[in-house]
Amino acid sequence: MPTWTSPPQLVALAAFYARAQAHPDALSDAAFLDAVKAAHWPTNCWSYVEASFAIIAPACLLRPHLTADLIALPIAAMIAGGLDDAGQVIAIGLACATRDAPYVAVSAEGKRWLTQVWPTLEELVETVFQARLQEALAEDED
Repeated sequence: MPTWTSPPQLVALAAFYARAQAHPDALSDAAFLDAVKAAHWPTNCWSYVEASFAIIAPACLLRPHLTADLIALPIAAMIAGGLDDAGQVIAIGLACATRDAPYVAVSAEGKRWLTQVWPTLEELVETVFQARLQEALAEDED
């Protein structure tokens, strides 16, 4: 699992992931999602996207059935950053896994998920992207 040494919320999340891996049935899905979401912090949209992929990739390995909920976090930030083409989402995630100097380092497990599993999720990405886009458009109308 990730071995982040800073910032504090990622250090706590790394310990949480280790507990979740050691005792997968001890944590509810709701507690799992709450811990992952709490590890995010305010920043600009595109830095958030990079950090979010680093944060959620190990979570998607540990709880693949929560992938739709988890990928919604970086996808929502991409939309807030102006992305209007779901076809670019997979490439953006792959780029986050291969950056030389990432905003947040992606763990070995996270890189494996982003390079091996993420590219196979085109249909799910399209579905989540369209749902988040519609939510963003509805918020703009309010």
